[in-house]
Amino acid sequence: MNKIFITGGSAYVGAELLPNLLKNGYVVTVLDLMIYGENVLPSHPNLNAVKGDIRDQALLQKLLPGHDAVIHLACISNDPSFELNPGLGKSINLDAFRPLVEISKNAKEEHNVYEEMELEPLTDYSRFKTDCEKILAEYQSEDFTTVTIRPATVCGYSPRQRLDVVVNIL
Repeated sequence: MNKIFITGGSAYVGAELLPNLLKNGYVVTVLDLMIYGENVLPSHPNLNAVKGDIRDQALLQKLLPGHDAVIHLACISNDPSFELNPGLGKSINLDAFRPLVEISKNAKEEHNVYEEMELEPLTDYSRFKTDCEKILAEYQSEDFTTVTIRPATVCGYSPRQRLDVVVNIL
């Protein structure tokens, strides 16, 4: 797995993630509105930066084939922006999601991807998290429901610093 597609890759999380992926040899396509500017994206031969909108399904259908993974970061992620334009927030954060997933799934060459397939952690961190998921699954029962959520809440410094997310406001 070496070709990664990232939505919203030029913002807060992407500004940290992208250089690390490129440093580790990944080929990355970033699709982003780039409303905060394009200067946060590094110049790199393995980077294809596309200024565009995740709501543009034709663009997604053009760009997604050939990628091994999709990292979805694009969103309107603060309450004041939602209050200013709730329709925009819904169209980006919710309405665009199902088409993104469907187009991603249809572009996937391996059709046998499913939630219960064996995980392949690459680092100690991911191995430990995988082990914890297995332990948690052992306790699943009719009277005790377990849920694993893999995304993390992020905070701290980023070249595209976000001062509008709750953890940084604290």
